[in-house]
Amino acid sequence: MQVDNKGIGMLVDLDRCLGCFSCQTACRQANGYDYDTSWLKVVRQTPEEIDGELRLFYLIAPFALDKCSECITRKNPPHCVASCMTQCLYVAPIEKLLPMVAKKKHVQLIT
Repeated sequence: MQVDNKGIGMLVDLDRCLGCFSCQTACRQANGYDYDTSWLKVVRQTPEEIDGELRLFYLIAPFALDKCSECITRKNPPHCVASCMTQCLYVAPIEKLLPMVAKKKHVQLIT
């Protein structure tokens, strides 16, 4: 599965994400873009009942995974991943992320 011609994906463990925006801030600082530009955005979702529990959750929305592949070549792990205090964010080649999808309950895989 190769969508961005480099086979890079982003996996978010939605059970662990707190919506702290550290990944968004780290991406902005690492790449030196201004506040009017976004390569990665944290999107707050409406609370829902999931598995009998009311849950708040957030989605991580990268605008272009080709920017993520540039970070992987510059620094491993990328700044967005390194700054995540709950370790819910992973950016890697898709073949490394797919086994993780089967092990986690609520995930978001972006390719």
